[in-house]
Amino acid sequence: MTNLEKCRHYLKDMESPDLFIDWGFYSLIAAALQRRVWLYPDSMAIYPNIFTLLVGPPAAGKSRVIAQITDIIKSERLMEPNKDKNAMVPMFPYGADTTTQESLLRYMRDDCMRTFEIADTRLGGNAKKKRSHHSICFMVEELGVLFRKNSEDMVNMLNQFYDSRSYHYKSKHQGSDNITNLCVTMLAGTTPSFIREAFSDRIISQGFTSRVIVVFGHEPRFFRQFPGLTDKQKKCREDLIEFLVKLHDVSGEVSLSPEAAAWHKEIYESGDLLKKRVNKDPRLDNYYGRKNVHLLKTAMLMHFADKTNLIISLEDLKRAFKLLAITEHKMHEAFNTVGRNPIGEVTKHILRFIIDSDTGVRYKKLWLNFVSEVSKQELDQVLEFLVTTEQVENNGGWFKANVDDVYDTMSF
Repeated sequence: MTNLEKCRHYLKDMESPDLFIDWGFYSLIAAALQRRVWLYPDSMAIYPNIFTLLVGPPAAGKSRVIAQITDIIKSERLMEPNKDKNAMVPMFPYGADTTTQESLLRYMRDDCMRTFEIADTRLGGNAKKKRSHHSICFMVEELGVLFRKNSEDMVNMLNQFYDSRSYHYKSKHQGSDNITNLCVTMLAGTTPSFIREAFSDRIISQGFTSRVIVVFGHEPRFFRQFPGLTDKQKKCREDLIEFLVKLHDVSGEVSLSPEAAAWHKEIYESGDLLKKRVNKDPRLDNYYGRKNVHLLKTAMLMHFADKTNLIISLEDLKRAFKLLAITEHKMHEAFNTVGRNPIGEVTKHILRFIIDSDTGVRYKKLWLNFVSEVSKQELDQVLEFLVTTEQVENNGGWFKANVDDVYDTMSF
């Protein structure tokens, strides 16, 4: 079994969509690689960290996947002695569930610095040199918790984190500081309604969404009473953890095999990454603008999901291309409420309320029930739309749904 297959088997009874589970696994690999491997030298380096956003309505299975990936990364087996050998610390540092920008930066500066060794080509032989980095992973069940205060500053900070730059900051109590050699992986969940609100309030920028792989899932893949874990499932989890320990010793510059380099050169320089898009929704233009970076990062994750050498194969690259294409197919659905009629969602709620009132409902009752969501003028607009589209009948201020027509015109 591959490690992805082991993860799938471990979570085989979890109701979450398949893509949620697969991207949760690759986020785990990214968190374990940290900043210890990279493609291309020096300032051109691309690191394997990713920002993955699981998007779906409540109860679609986002939090379940994130909780299980978090449980693995926090495993006792993935603890190691600190530099003073007087305490155990996470092998792969992780952020708190909720935090402020200042406390997060302080934690990264003080507790997340790690070192590794690579060959020193200047000295030759078996000479080694040490490199330091500040790597961290976020496993956040609700993205909104990161944007409670100073949201614009948080988004700008996350953009720099994704790009693996050094980060210079000033704070009221700690003065100024510089965190060098950053690398941040994030796996988070949210709903389409939060994305709508975030765009409306300008919390989320286009620069941020271009850096995120948005994975949309509409509903659970099945409904299953949890039967408990079998011995084989437990063994799969143990094997995954042992592989992460093995990955901890992997470091160095990654390169593409000659076949992979030739294939990548063709699809990139021909412009096919942009011209032959799976999803032509204009709201994904910024994502596709970074498609090449997403492809190379994902190819590294495909490779290191099972192997520890530093050569990315053509198969790794093509598998990454395929996974991204499958993910992109429904990516636009996460943004379906962005930039649309601001009362579009409440229209659905009002229609549902009228449907549930079998005999109909008076205007006064509608206003009383939805006064916190719409003004009187907006309520009138909603009802005019529903009557005009023949989803609702108005009999002298008594509104009743035309049930036969409703399900052909409205999606719930």
